[in-house]
Amino acid sequence: MAKVVNIVASTRYASKLDVNTIADLLEIDFEQEQFPGMVYRIAEPKVCVLLFRSGKAVVTGAKNVESIDIAFKLLREDLLKHGFELWDEADCESVLHNIVVTCDICEDVDIEKINLSKLMLLLPFEKTEYEPEQFPGLIYRLSDLGVVYLIFSSGKCVITGSSDFQTAKDAEVEIKKQLNELKVNL
Repeated sequence: MAKVVNIVASTRYASKLDVNTIADLLEIDFEQEQFPGMVYRIAEPKVCVLLFRSGKAVVTGAKNVESIDIAFKLLREDLLKHGFELWDEADCESVLHNIVVTCDICEDVDIEKINLSKLMLLLPFEKTEYEPEQFPGLIYRLSDLGVVYLIFSSGKCVITGSSDFQTAKDAEVEIKKQLNELKVNL
């Protein structure tokens, strides 16, 4: 069963914002030489909102859509409280960009461990990368769904690149189906 570990979403509060002033007023360390966005950390739900001069905000670290909505609302309230002019809330719709899920593909495929060297040879060559000296997982790109799988020998799998929950679920089903078909050769 796939578990959501990160959701990235964005919204826009205004056509431009003075993030230096915002950082000062909210007492947030902001090193624009290192990163152009101000990092607004929220303890509950535990997420970060990156705020940029363009007025765009990006939430990262969310585990569900409710956390995204809460995070954007908290930052919005803080900005309004300090006198910043923002677009109407109705004009600030959030957009999901990336849903990252993890799953254990061995439990459903009924194998103990995956031989990634063999798997690389069984999957379509142009869609796989496996360089164990560089990274311990096999990278498998499934363009049909627009997702990327990071498959580890333990059977743990990270699925990234989907922008909706159904695609993430479909991606989990698809990798398990493909590995089930290859299981005899693994």
